[in-house]
Amino acid sequence: MDTRSLTLSPQQIDPLSWYTRPLVPVVLGTMIVLYSVGSLVITWRQLAAPLLDLVAVALVLAACLTVQFRTRPMRRTFGVRQALLPLGLTALALAISTFANLDSTLTVQFWWAPVGVATVIGALAPYSSVRAVLVYGAFFSVLCGAASIAAFLAPVHVWPPLSAWVIGASSVIIATVASATFSWSMVSRTRALLSWAGATVPDDSVAQTTAANHVERTTVARLGARVAPFLASVADAGVVTEADRALAGQLARRLRSDLVDSANRSWLESIPVRGRIFVVDPDRRADRMSAPQRAALRGMVLAALSNPTTDAGSLFIELRAQGDGSTAVALSLDLDLPEGRRTMMLAPYYLALQMTVGDVTWDPARELLRFELPSQR
Repeated sequence: MDTRSLTLSPQQIDPLSWYTRPLVPVVLGTMIVLYSVGSLVITWRQLAAPLLDLVAVALVLAACLTVQFRTRPMRRTFGVRQALLPLGLTALALAISTFANLDSTLTVQFWWAPVGVATVIGALAPYSSVRAVLVYGAFFSVLCGAASIAAFLAPVHVWPPLSAWVIGASSVIIATVASATFSWSMVSRTRALLSWAGATVPDDSVAQTTAANHVERTTVARLGARVAPFLASVADAGVVTEADRALAGQLARRLRSDLVDSANRSWLESIPVRGRIFVVDPDRRADRMSAPQRAALRGMVLAALSNPTTDAGSLFIELRAQGDGSTAVALSLDLDLPEGRRTMMLAPYYLALQMTVGDVTWDPARELLRFELPSQR
């Protein structure tokens, strides 16, 4: 088994997939509210403190909504640190529901709380690695089993302790296995599709030479168009006049200015595309990008600007230095395509970029891409 597939989440490996879009936690949160409230209404007369159970339901919903909020576009990649709050809310909900059922006559198989915990595990699945899902699931399986014994064993001796533990933990165990399988399947298959990303990219010298050759050809053509007629006229006349000297000085200043502009131009600005690329890079951070990073970003730029629905001159790229030595990059463009077609067009280049940089986020509403170049110190 590829161990790398155990440490990446579906969101990290495939940020544009509908599996990792932000409605997953909301849908699951809505489902658990409907299920749990319906269960409480049906068993209301058997409950010792049904209002406390409603509070626990609200906490489970809050956990799902927290996952929704922390996985919105333009936010950092969801990880263990971001999962602590929804997991804490879930543990608190389980504790409150356990306390509420200490004196109830309900039997454990009709208890809604383990299903609520399983729902939160499922909401975390698209944003968590296999390893993280297994840790969350193992912890809450033990917790739900223990809570089932504590709340339902003493009042009603229907199930022996082991059976009560299995019934209480079974929902969480099933959700954990399903979520881990989903996460591993998504990550391993997507990594297999992206295995070409690091193998077919030219090295730095090839990328730099391509851009330099383009600039050189453009500069030479401009020089020839300006200087050749002047030299021909001087050769025909056979005499260099004061006017010729003045014109030669003017041409020299213009050519020097063109050469300085060419030398200061970033490789991004040298990409031959339909329309102009606006680049804000005061520290020339673009030149520090590696060959895979350049290839992925260049592919995305060419794919976007070669599409006739893209507004010419709408591409804006800004690179800014961060305090830790990394580089924050923001890219925006106007692309007049439905969201589905836009996603299909950009997805291969987006995913290739995802493999070479950090914290890639895409805001489809604002058509804004952001990512971070790691520090090279």
